[in-house]
This record gives sequence, C-alpha cells and structure tokens, in this order.
Amino acid sequence: MTSLILIRAAGILALAGCLTLPLRAADEAAAAPAGDAATHIDDDHILAAARVADLFYQQHFERLVDLLGDKDQGTVIDAIRALGALHDPAATPYLMPKMQASTNSPEVLCAAMQAISSQGAENALPMLRALLKNNDATVRVTALNVLTRVKAVDANDYKSRSDDVSAPLRASARTDLGTLAIAEAAPILAKGLASDHPAHIRRMCAIGLGNLGDKTQAQVLTDALSDGDDGVRRYAAEALVKLDYKPAIPVLLMALEANVAGAHLARCLTILSGQNFGFDPRADQLKRQAAIERGFAWWGVNAKDLLLK
Repeated sequence: MTSLILIRAAGILALAGCLTLPLRAADEAAAAPAGDAATHIDDDHILAAARVADLFYQQHFERLVDLLGDKDQGTVIDAIRALGALHDPAATPYLMPKMQASTNSPEVLCAAMQAISSQGAENALPMLRALLKNNDATVRVTALNVLTRVKAVDANDYKSRSDDVSAPLRASARTDLGTLAIAEAAPILAKGLASDHPAHIRRMCAIGLGNLGDKTQAQVLTDALSDGDDGVRRYAAEALVKLDYKPAIPVLLMALEANVAGAHLARCLTILSGQNFGFDPRADQLKRQAAIERGFAWWGVNAKDLLLK
C-alpha cells in the first residue's frame, strides 16, 4: 500500500501543490564532497507527503466517479476520459457499466472502451467482443481497435468483421488477417480481392495474399492484374512474385500493354522471369510493344521448362 501511495504522490504533488519538500541549492550540492551520500530526505516527510497526495487523489477519483452519473453526456465523456488518463485499474469497475450498449450512446461506448484500454481490459474482454456486433460502425471499429491494442484480438474477431458493411472496418479486419498471415483467411482475402468495391480494400487483400504465400490463391491474384486500379495491379504483381508463380509471366506481359502501373509490373516481371526485356513505361507505344513481344518470344521458348519446375 505504501508503494502505491508513493507512486501516486510523485505525480499528484506537482499538480496539487500540496507540499513542497526542501531541496539543496545547486551550488551547495556542487560544493559537497564527491564521496558524500545523495541528498537525504526524512522518511517522515515523504510519508506525510504521500498521505496528503493520496487523500487528494482519492477525492479527485471519487469526484470523477460521481460525474459518471451526470445527466449531461459531455460531462460524462470528459469524466470517462479523465479516469482513463489515471491508468488506475480501480477505475475499471466504474467504466464497465458505460460499455453497456443498451443504456449508453455510441459516443459514451467509444469513450469507455478507449479509457478502459489504458488500464488493463481483461475483465472487459467479453463486453468488447459483444460490441464488435454493435449496430453503430464507429463502435465496432473502436472495439476492434481496443482489442488489438490490448493484444486480446484473435483470428475469429478479424474474420467476423471481414464482411462488415462498414468499409473501414472491413479494410482493417482484412488487412490484419493478411498481416498476421492467418492461413484460414485466404478465401476471405481472395473474395475481397475479386469483388470488394473500395480499391484500397482490394489492395490490402492482394498484399495479404502475398503474405500468406498460398499458391492455391494465385489465380485470383493473376486475374487482379487487369483490375481497374493501378494499386491493385501493383500489389497483385508483387504478391505473385512472393509466390514465385511462373504461370503469371504471360499475364504480366499482357497487362503491360495497358501500361497501368507499368514500372511496377515490369519490375515484377523481371524478378519472376529473371529476364529484362527492356520495357520502359516512359517510352513510346512502339518501343513498349517491342519489349512485350521480346517477352512473349522468350516465354514461348522457356515456358515448358519453367512450368515443370
């Protein structure tokens, strides 16, 4: 208990100005012999300061808890945030009722989740997972972010949100599935790459499939080389390089004809084939086409050997 009081004292005394302990002047300290012990502060003074600080802290804490029952939502949210800033696990039981979806607004729910994440959310994990299914998209996003922050999120949490109607949450879930390289996520990412409408989600799905390294999903990546978004084409090509998927070489050559993300696709083609066909996205169409034809000629000679490897 004493150590907890001392910890509270250190920060609160500076804030409250409750007690000032005598300090040696800098010149006096400098004049002291090098072998002298560090400045000695009487233990009674420390304990007295700690008691004053703890009293001040308890009064402040209790005031914030009382404000949680205020009728004004802004006041309640401010109190929630202030309790979160204390990083005190003792606040958790008071914050958890503010995570009840049936009695609180989305704004209060989000504030409570963020506050509780700063003090250990072990007891609140079931409530956080329940809020992943809340009707409000902001609440669902916050719940997933808090679970991630406290390192309590698992593959099922991401998978459950991978088809969310909210594009930001869907993007976050699919990005994390790919980043964590969760094998069973491959069909989810493949579906997203093939059909999701916001281009940035398709990009993240392509990156995720590259991270997974599952060649059974190579075809959906190959199809994405004709995507209308240049970023999707780029990340699909880079994922195919990660998979070392040689059958994608002729498709890359065909994709270069449109010269969309041409520099990125040409680089991936060089890595995948081990050949430089001289494609320059800044060159005129005739020169670009000549490079592509050289690529097809090379593929015609070497395709059989490459596909057998």
